[in-house]
Amino acid sequence: MYRRIQQFNRRTDPGVIVCILILSSIGLIDNWPAAAADEGKNTTNGIWIHANVEDLPGLPMGPFVRLPDGGILTVDTGQFAMLSTDEGKSWKNSPILADASRYAIRPERALLCTRKGTVIVAFMNDREKSGWKWDPKISDAPDAKLPTCVVRSPDGGKTWEPPQKLHDDWTGAIRDMNQTAQGTVVFTSMMLRHNPGRHTVVTYASADEGATWQRSNVIDLGGVGHHGGVTEATIQPLKDGRIWLLMRTNWKTFWEAYSDDEGLNWKSPAATRIDASSAPGLLERLHSGRLVLVWNRYFPEGKDTFPLSGGDNQWSEVPVSNHRLELSLAFSEDEGKTWTKPVVIARNERGWLAYPYLFEAQPGELWITTMQGGLRIKVQEDDFLPRRRSDDTYPARWLPAAKIELDGRADEADWALAKAEKRFVFPWKDTPAPPTEFRALCTEQFLYFTFRITDADIVVLDAWRDDEDAVFEDRAEMYFCRDEQMRDYYCIEVDSRGRAFDYRAAYYRQLDPKWNWPGLETKGSPLEDGYVVEGRIPLASFAALGFPALRPGVKIRCGLFRAEFSHDRSGKPVEYRESIHNRGRRLDGPPPIEAWMAWVDPKTEEPDFHVPTSLGWLEIVP
Repeated sequence: MYRRIQQFNRRTDPGVIVCILILSSIGLIDNWPAAAADEGKNTTNGIWIHANVEDLPGLPMGPFVRLPDGGILTVDTGQFAMLSTDEGKSWKNSPILADASRYAIRPERALLCTRKGTVIVAFMNDREKSGWKWDPKISDAPDAKLPTCVVRSPDGGKTWEPPQKLHDDWTGAIRDMNQTAQGTVVFTSMMLRHNPGRHTVVTYASADEGATWQRSNVIDLGGVGHHGGVTEATIQPLKDGRIWLLMRTNWKTFWEAYSDDEGLNWKSPAATRIDASSAPGLLERLHSGRLVLVWNRYFPEGKDTFPLSGGDNQWSEVPVSNHRLELSLAFSEDEGKTWTKPVVIARNERGWLAYPYLFEAQPGELWITTMQGGLRIKVQEDDFLPRRRSDDTYPARWLPAAKIELDGRADEADWALAKAEKRFVFPWKDTPAPPTEFRALCTEQFLYFTFRITDADIVVLDAWRDDEDAVFEDRAEMYFCRDEQMRDYYCIEVDSRGRAFDYRAAYYRQLDPKWNWPGLETKGSPLEDGYVVEGRIPLASFAALGFPALRPGVKIRCGLFRAEFSHDRSGKPVEYRESIHNRGRRLDGPPPIEAWMAWVDPKTEEPDFHVPTSLGWLEIVP
């Protein structure tokens, strides 16, 4: 790794960071692709987008958050919140700021819904904007004022408290807000510093859901100009407990800094090896656990030149690329150390396309919007990471004459001819999984399946309200899907007594628990060290659902899972936990301790089987 040292004109205030530019340890985005092909299409407003990208005309600019009740909320420039209860198809306005004469929200803002349901908006107050006049003689705007403010809703956007002003200095932009594992809310802001004029980055942190705030140290890298210094930052908590700050500069790359105290102090500012135009990027952590970065690169795709501007101590002290005609996308599997090849997802030859917002509307479904250029698109994560879907295949033996008595014991001789699949693991726990064995075989009429499960502590209900009560129990699960995107899929969950909860679903988690698989039969029986589940599914029912006829050589998407529950014997007070299934049911005693096993690792951050990456293949073989 090479190092470069470059000195810039800088002056310091007490508590301000000054530093030497040193290339960081973040890995270079290697193997940059060749110039993008002309394949693609145009949006309704004439912007070229990648062939795998979908236009979303009419979508607000963002940013967006998902509310606890499932709605989506954004803010409008001015005084309004906008709520959608139909996944962005329509929006209803409601006021955030009661006094329109005193407050107005600028387009550069940050929005968060905390894990407790508090909605927080950080914004620059346009009503107090004043004094912006850059004087080239002194390279400064000494009277500039544009305050940083915060307003919050403690009830998920229904009502709003009066705004708080956090500082009066000129705020260039507010770009991002996040919440750490400890619950601290941190957002990025800026301050214009003077003599000479330059930008610096600060963050604000709140440990009480946005009721009070603490300001960090100031990150000042020097420089001169009304776009000089270090500016618009994006922020992301890392898995090791640190917070990562990625900042816009005029020096060909993003700069970074880290905090190990919940955003109060930033350390080790340095240049990254991510080339970047003088424009902000946006970092987000996805449901899959990986990081995604959306930004404008230093040069257009496939080129190594671009007209530079600045170098006059007005825009900046150095000539700088303002390439904003293309928006690129890249992913990281290792907390930002290395990145996938960047892909140009949108291009606007007629003007700028910058200041992105990104919202994961559903796992793997990314809405990307821009303040500059009016881009409104949808991107599927898997379309740019096709290798995430597993090719693991279970071979279900074709035995037309097999004689299976469905009794929950699976002890017939023909079962010995079926392959035993034993590769079940805890994807979200670093501990060995108890043994699970799956077998399947196919006759002319039925697909037979069985699970043999080792379990020393079986959680089972004596009485059910209905079959959905299986979600409170130990159980084996199978999902079948007709397509790669999981547009529709069919689920079977069977408890230790052979009782089945079967339902149909659509991505993401749109469940129809009242649906039943036609002709499904299941049985269960106990073992000394666990239980056996056995079942059969009519082949005609697969055909009726649109699957190909199950014959040798045919394969369909299939998921194999296990819910491995244990009794909570800690003696702690009973704590009711809401879930997508429980519908208000409160069990006698503490809820079970949940663990989740899978044949194919879904590679998600949190336990989730309802994603395409959870599926392998089931193939009928001779």
